[in-house]
Amino acid sequence: MDAVDVFIENRSCLDMDIYQLWLDGEIVEEICRLPFLTVQLDDTPSSKQILASYVADQVRTFHLLEKWLHSPAELADQPVFQLTDSCRTYLLEKYYTFDRQFMREILGRKFNKFRRKDFEDECRKTGVKLDSCYRQYENMRRVWKSVSAMDGCTMKNIHETFLLPDQLARDYSCVLFLSAYRMEMASVNLTKLPFDYFVSCAAEMMKGWTCTTQPSGPKGVSETLQANSEGASDLRIDKDFFYSMKEFRFLLERDAFESFRRAIGRNVPIQAALPGNPEIFRDSVRTMLTLALNVHHSKQFRLLFADITDKLLPAWKNAAWRNEDAVAFLNGFIISAEELNEFKSRDARLAGMWKRFFAVFNACVLRLFRTDEKPTVEFVIGQTS
Repeated sequence: MDAVDVFIENRSCLDMDIYQLWLDGEIVEEICRLPFLTVQLDDTPSSKQILASYVADQVRTFHLLEKWLHSPAELADQPVFQLTDSCRTYLLEKYYTFDRQFMREILGRKFNKFRRKDFEDECRKTGVKLDSCYRQYENMRRVWKSVSAMDGCTMKNIHETFLLPDQLARDYSCVLFLSAYRMEMASVNLTKLPFDYFVSCAAEMMKGWTCTTQPSGPKGVSETLQANSEGASDLRIDKDFFYSMKEFRFLLERDAFESFRRAIGRNVPIQAALPGNPEIFRDSVRTMLTLALNVHHSKQFRLLFADITDKLLPAWKNAAWRNEDAVAFLNGFIISAEELNEFKSRDARLAGMWKRFFAVFNACVLRLFRTDEKPTVEFVIGQTS
């Protein structure tokens, strides 16, 4: 007669150590060999069998729970498992937590349907088990399908739909934003940068460049932003705003450009301190203006990070600029344009548009330029160091 293991419980008893191992992609046989489970066992066949049955029961329970983890709102109402509120919260947070190195590998990809074996390269590069890679990708894909069509703040929508903590919901929303526009992440200079750098940039873009950006500035700009923000999502770029950046094309005209460059030189005290700065200033100003004028093209926006790291930052690093130098230049860039007669004589909306675009752009530049994880200098509009 076949032996059957029977476990009878009232309130569900879940081993969270085994839960984490299951999430990591470990199988029952591998879990049973881990020292923290075997250290107190007698070295007898019966003890090993009891352990194997216990681990198998836990893993089986997690598989049964998984369908409700896919629909968090139903987890509290399901009648099969009696779970405390804190247990449900823990299960969901751990299930949707992702490995940042793995997520960096797939950042910017479109959320198509893939099979497990399609993640073998990422598994090999990151050391994350294949099943775990597949689960994390499917989680991201599930979140995308649920919230991509919703209006309003994506982080809030994820928090309310999947009951995730704010920080994790923010990370998900930033990944969705970068993937929605298939941002280029594979250039040589970008591959060196960690996941958190791009999350920081995406958060700035979602706050300042999307249709949900809060109204500010002159009346005309505020009315336009208010109209765009109604029924909009922060996963959608404000394309009208990007298109309007072409109005700054006059700054590339010879006289206006030279006036602008000289104004930056007056406002940035580091110009005389570093060798080669006149050339760096001229080339940097031209590059930043060109990127701003062309960002309305979908391809140029997709390549924005690559263009910043390939065309703008190498000269700064070759000149041994510090974070403080970059902050001074970027702040000087913003305030200097508004001093120009060519700028003052045009539409009053330009000042608000200029600040709105370059507040975000400069924050992204500074984030990608930094080599320290927690810099001591912050980017502040209108101040120079």
